[in-house]
Amino acid sequence: MIRTLRLPLLLFVCALAVQARPDLVKVHVRVILVDRDLNQKPVPFLLVSLKSGAKSVEVKTGLDGTVETQIPPGKYTITTPKPAELGGRSFSWSLPVTISGAQENVDLTNDNAKSEEISTPPSARAGESSGTGDLTEHFKRLKNTVVTVVSESGHGTGFFVDSKGLLLTNQHVVGNSEYLAVQFDREHKIAARLIAADPQKDVALLSVNLAALPNAAPAPLSRAASGKPPVQEGERVFTIGSPLTLDKIITTGIVSKVEPHTIISDININPGNSGGPLFNAAGQVIGLTTFGTRGDGGPGVSGIVRIEEALALLEQNRAKATAAPPAALLPVEPLTPYPVEGLKETLKGDKFDPRPYYLSAGDFNVALSTPPFDYREEEERRLAAERVHKKRNKKNEQSTQNADDSDAPKQWEEDAGAHPAVLGIYVMPQAKEGFGSALGRSFSVNATAKLKFKTDFQRMKLFCGSKEVEPIHPGRVPVTVSVRNQAVRMDDSTYKGVYLFSPDAVNPECGVVKLAIFSSKSEEPVIKIIDEKSVQHVWADFEAFRRAEEASKITNKH
Repeated sequence: MIRTLRLPLLLFVCALAVQARPDLVKVHVRVILVDRDLNQKPVPFLLVSLKSGAKSVEVKTGLDGTVETQIPPGKYTITTPKPAELGGRSFSWSLPVTISGAQENVDLTNDNAKSEEISTPPSARAGESSGTGDLTEHFKRLKNTVVTVVSESGHGTGFFVDSKGLLLTNQHVVGNSEYLAVQFDREHKIAARLIAADPQKDVALLSVNLAALPNAAPAPLSRAASGKPPVQEGERVFTIGSPLTLDKIITTGIVSKVEPHTIISDININPGNSGGPLFNAAGQVIGLTTFGTRGDGGPGVSGIVRIEEALALLEQNRAKATAAPPAALLPVEPLTPYPVEGLKETLKGDKFDPRPYYLSAGDFNVALSTPPFDYREEEERRLAAERVHKKRNKKNEQSTQNADDSDAPKQWEEDAGAHPAVLGIYVMPQAKEGFGSALGRSFSVNATAKLKFKTDFQRMKLFCGSKEVEPIHPGRVPVTVSVRNQAVRMDDSTYKGVYLFSPDAVNPECGVVKLAIFSSKSEEPVIKIIDEKSVQHVWADFEAFRRAEEASKITNKH
């Protein structure tokens, strides 16, 4: 019995010895550079060699610029067979280190690197003020090549590719939208026409009439030699786009990896950036910013469609752009934002009554939205939640009474465009119970009601008297509802209307204000007359804005 136990025991001890490997040292290598803006940039996919005498070990950094390996203790020279590039300079390392103990950390940085300026070929320097790729100069020169692309479902970014009005963006930005427009700046928005699209590559080609945009310019496109990538890992890149509610801001990053069809970078891509140009250090477009992923506790990585994927679509369909869309300017949001002081005034009013803002029209529910109403309604929800919390925690009543006004609107919100001075009209199809569900529940008390949307929203028209009001944005967005409980079951999808209008679209001088709502059920619209009380509430909500706009005009005169 003792002999039979000896062999497994011996194998177990040997296994522990192999796992422990006391003769090896765990080495953690981190390669990180600091750019001229003092941003830390990890260097991904960089080959690192650890050499000791005739023996050497080669490892490659990951997306975070780090790599781990196990090597015997001793004296090593850490080198990088290929240099890393950042900000017009190359960085290489040849660093002697002594490896000992259980673990060693080695950092390869600007301080211990050999740095040299990269000589830029004349073709890449064309149009630049300097070969170092100064971001300020690039932004001044290239911002007029970029526009905001607006569709029914939202907005993205695009860029001009010639002087005739052709521009590229992502296909998912335009989708199947019947409404397409491009906004060059705060005051200039014009209609756009879809020329061609490739959903597989996520690229779309649009056409606009540049007669209305005299300052627009085409972006320089990178045309790399066949089989040669337009950029390499570690190179600095930047984009100009329209993230969130902002327009034309610059964002920088470095290339993490170059794939046959895409480029991976640490550049930050937010909703609204999609379809924008990714520029190399020479200010040439090397791709279209397409998607972003967020990591746990980090900014994540972004995906860019390589410009080569879009050039084929451009050349194949360039001749189709014969008739340009109209050059007439479309409505835009007011330059003056809704004043924060006006929002604060809404809390001083009488008892909150939301009823004038919620209407019913045939198979639809309609909601009127103004900045003061939205703020007041949100504040009411917050106060209601506080009252519930107070009832649950009576012992903490004093802390609730001493709460500050941290939820009050901030002055910086105006600069960030948090409260645009627009009237929103939202149209949502109503839900109903099917005949079979109702019949089944008539025979069973515990049966669940099965609901479906009555119809789909198609489009809408707003009339001030007999005049149709052109919207700033005619939105039509998909909605999916999934509810399952003991009383109700609903799994259905539809479209809702999200239309934005100017602050004076609904006013007492209209006489009659009406909506014409078109559905998927009938070609005849549902007509809804907006009652006088609702009109008065909407008009009064924009009083603070009208005062602010008048004050702005007086200030600009002086």
